[in-house]
Amino acid sequence: MSGAKSKFTSNEVRVLFFAFFSVVIGLMAVDFFNPSLPTIQKDLAVGQGTMKNLIVFYMIVLGLAQFFYGSFSDVKGRKIALATGLGVAAVGLFVGYTAHSIVALDISRVLTALGTASCTVISRALIVDTLQEPGKLRKAFSYFSMASQLSPAVAPLIGSFIGIHFGWHLQFLFFAAAVVAGLIMIASLMPETHPASARNQGPTGKVQAYTTVLKNVNFTSYSIASALIFSFTIAFYATAPFAFDALGVSPVGNSLFYILYAVSIICGSFCNSWISWSPKDTYIRGLVAYLVVFGVSAFSDLDSSLVKIGLFSVALGFISGMIAPLTLTLSMTTVETARGAASAVQGAIKMFFTGVLLLVFDSVVITGFSAIVLIFIGFAVALLALHLFTTAANRKEKVGA
Repeated sequence: MSGAKSKFTSNEVRVLFFAFFSVVIGLMAVDFFNPSLPTIQKDLAVGQGTMKNLIVFYMIVLGLAQFFYGSFSDVKGRKIALATGLGVAAVGLFVGYTAHSIVALDISRVLTALGTASCTVISRALIVDTLQEPGKLRKAFSYFSMASQLSPAVAPLIGSFIGIHFGWHLQFLFFAAAVVAGLIMIASLMPETHPASARNQGPTGKVQAYTTVLKNVNFTSYSIASALIFSFTIAFYATAPFAFDALGVSPVGNSLFYILYAVSIICGSFCNSWISWSPKDTYIRGLVAYLVVFGVSAFSDLDSSLVKIGLFSVALGFISGMIAPLTLTLSMTTVETARGAASAVQGAIKMFFTGVLLLVFDSVVITGFSAIVLIFIGFAVALLALHLFTTAANRKEKVGA
């Protein structure tokens, strides 16, 4: 493939900007407020369990709402679906600004999740609508993965700064204003990538659209793989504080490892966008790399040295950044119609596995990184088994044809 063919046109760059903007806004709706959760808990005089339920409600609603935006955007268009979602999110954030009880805050987060679910769906749909060439699609999803790391890298810092100096209520108002500004920009400047002429193609019913993409073995398999790989990152961000606390590392030191991990993901995604191996070959090598890194880490006594933990963080982030975009590429290239529905299913699968992951780690007492690595080995084995199943299913389908 020549370099010229892989260069994005000005219109494609414009679409990619809005795809990246959408995913960052959607992620920031979570990351922006995480540092203030203990403060909110004390201010509202509720227990830690109640605050955890707040997160669970958000994730459940976020996952389920994506089905609506997937079919809605396939029928009405990407632009109106994203604009509608951001409008709902802005209302939810304003409710958070006025909240003085946990019930009001629950309502706020449910509304916000209902709205930001559009960001997850539409961001990916914009890419697959616009880019048909495999090389461009692979590079776009690599940049997409890099853009997603902007939120965990900067949102907690900005959000905590506002929370400390102005209070957590102002965090909600500030982010609501940012969402409204984004809504205006999208309504004014974002191109429609799913025109009316294309909306009558493919499955017509909502249920039929979802069942069609789910019957696609490659789509379903690589979507599940995408969720499992995403689980590595969620687990790292969610469990590292407990591991570092047990090892006597301060929250500031913890945040430095977060930055290190985010940078490693960006480097891995950048490498994937230029590597010469085919997507499938790169993906297989990534699975092997996971097993090697986790196997070595399991016998290296990570908890004895912060340097070892740092090396583990870099390796995990780099591999995840390199192959996570490939699962999106390998799944979406086989979907020719109902791409909004396909994007919605991908998002819902990710949220489902995130919930499962949280339950797994909730059942384990985290006293260091050793327990985390053992669970990661289980996920890596599941990824390898899933790949073998997919390969066998494809071979069987070819023989049947």
